[in-house]
Amino acid sequence: MKIEVLGCSGGMGKDEYTTCIRINDQLLIDAGSGLGCLSQQEMLKIKHVFLTHAHMDHICFLPLLLDNLFEQLTSPLQVYGLGDVIDALQSHVFNWSIWPDFSKLPSPDNAVLHFNQIEVNQQFQLDNIALQAITAQHVVPACGYVVRDSLGGVFCFSGDTRFDEQVIAAYNQLGVIDVLMLECAFPNRLSEVATKSQHLTPSALRDFILALDMPPRDLWITHLKPSVREEIWAELMELNLPVTVHLLRSGDTFFLEHNRCAPKS
Repeated sequence: MKIEVLGCSGGMGKDEYTTCIRINDQLLIDAGSGLGCLSQQEMLKIKHVFLTHAHMDHICFLPLLLDNLFEQLTSPLQVYGLGDVIDALQSHVFNWSIWPDFSKLPSPDNAVLHFNQIEVNQQFQLDNIALQAITAQHVVPACGYVVRDSLGGVFCFSGDTRFDEQVIAAYNQLGVIDVLMLECAFPNRLSEVATKSQHLTPSALRDFILALDMPPRDLWITHLKPSVREEIWAELMELNLPVTVHLLRSGDTFFLEHNRCAPKS
């Protein structure tokens, strides 16, 4: 399984791109500004976009992707999300006021965008990839995703979430997790802000990992706010977690096999 972290920042700035993960060329999880790093030909290969939630930093380049590919798409782009996520996109983005409704263009019977409403725990088989929505707890309806390849590799992305017993219970049902990509948006001193916005701090992330029956083999840290990145990382390094911890950067690429995850050379 090839995993490209096109964007993983919790903010913006030079070389900072918001959440977008590409799996094996044709599949995206979220469509933040990292999507803009792809070439036109790379964009054309994308067939499926799975959204964790409808916040701007996770969907902002989806409208531009459709505009960019409008005349070149030979089949509709398949976009998946919880019912509330699809409703938000249709009501507030693809509504002709903010952006054209590409689910009806060039015609309702031949549109370039097709929305697929999903539910937590629903599973999908896409070529040699199996994907499952997993629960998350955020200020808006949200989910994460579990991605498995035919060789047994298991990659989990939490999306935006807080520490929650239901979330932990869902992860404890998965068995061995090779890689867990987990958000950590704020340092501990901003725990009140993190609680209100339902994000993790290093302290809450520690509680999350220690509550798992079986910690992941590798832990990838994502969604750090750029202005406090070094502060968050320093606090994470003091935790001595029972996992291998990697601070993601936009542009990181990995090849995942069961029991092994290697960065692209």
